[in-house]
Amino acid sequence: MKEIRTTTDIHSTPEKVWGVLTDFSAYPQWNPFITKAVGALEPGERLDLRLEPPGAHLRTLRPTVLEADPSRELRWHGRLGFLGLLEAYHTVSIVPKGTNRTHVIARTTFSGPIVGFYTELIEINLREGFEGMCRALKARVQGPGGPGGT
Repeated sequence: MKEIRTTTDIHSTPEKVWGVLTDFSAYPQWNPFITKAVGALEPGERLDLRLEPPGAHLRTLRPTVLEADPSRELRWHGRLGFLGLLEAYHTVSIVPKGTNRTHVIARTTFSGPIVGFYTELIEINLREGFEGMCRALKARVQGPGGPGGT
């Protein structure tokens, strides 16, 4: 099993962070990693995601939403190949940290018999992508164009 975990602290409310995170139509404007996201945030629904990992090929994923708890947590599950050759569980947790402060934890775990073949992609390219996404989320929420900006 492999895991990627990135965190960031954002000077804004969990509701504003959730609003930016779940406004898929705005992803092309701010998200350097998931450049397209389409679908309903309802358990059992499929999303259509386009990932552009730094230094790697464009990837299109169709994960299934597991949970969408407003202002708290978004989880989805994706699979590559048949019979669970590579499984990925992605979770974004939004944790309030006092007045107008939010801690965001983005975690993806990978498992399956071929996970070892994807070590470089996971540990370098996808990690950089998720780190870039967290930085961009913070900038979008806190910036002048975001809901938490002035």
